[in-house]
Amino acid sequence: MPVAKSAVVAIRVIGFDHRKSVLPRLSSREVSDTNLTFHVNVEKSSSTAAYEYFSAQVLESRCDDDDTMSLLNHEDQERVEMILKYIEDGDLRKYNLPDIKAFNIGLREWRAKFNCITNSCMYQQLMEICSLDLITKGNKYLSYRDTDANKLVHKVFRVRLGRGFYGECPGVRADATPDLSDEIGKELSQRSAAAGLRPIGAVIYMQRNNLKMCLRTTDSSTDTSEVAKAYGGGGSPSSSSFIIRMDEYNEWLSMQSSPKC
Repeated sequence: MPVAKSAVVAIRVIGFDHRKSVLPRLSSREVSDTNLTFHVNVEKSSSTAAYEYFSAQVLESRCDDDDTMSLLNHEDQERVEMILKYIEDGDLRKYNLPDIKAFNIGLREWRAKFNCITNSCMYQQLMEICSLDLITKGNKYLSYRDTDANKLVHKVFRVRLGRGFYGECPGVRADATPDLSDEIGKELSQRSAAAGLRPIGAVIYMQRNNLKMCLRTTDSSTDTSEVAKAYGGGGSPSSSSFIIRMDEYNEWLSMQSSPKC
């Protein structure tokens, strides 16, 4: 009785990445398989690199007399390439494109669906995405958050940062809405500058039985992290936070009336 021989199918896997953290692993044994190829370009997002790679593969495989063959038709190509530009702007942390924050928010709910194993309709859904729709959805979400944040910025009090060593700014308690600390802090920063105080907004709330203070500024010459680092915290010049003891916090509260901001 003849024995049937099973055919061995070689599967070639091509990976794309833009993160510098991947580079040290490429020389390790983890990626020594000859059927596994990685393309790493820290100047280009993975999605853009994959799109350009397979577009080039299609062009190379088409017949000489076939000028119509391409990865996407013209209408889809313009829309998809615009989406890729926005994704790359966020992936590389450039944030140069208009409404990039709104785009990223609009894209956020889609990311959970980007799994071809659990979502058999992923590719069809991807072809329906439009950057303008994502931006519109993101802006609507931001508008709701700004409205909620503005309800709290009127309940301000003056904070003496570092007991006054780092100046004074308006502060707000946001124990019920700590997720709005960024919007509240930036709004307070602008109002603080208009009131002649240091252009910083302080948002304070309880977090796991600790009092947390978040500092935000919209002024490029102001560094909020100098305050945070002095009290064991950290962050960036425009956004920082730290845990503060209640007795120390009480020393920061100004005895003056609330700032008119």
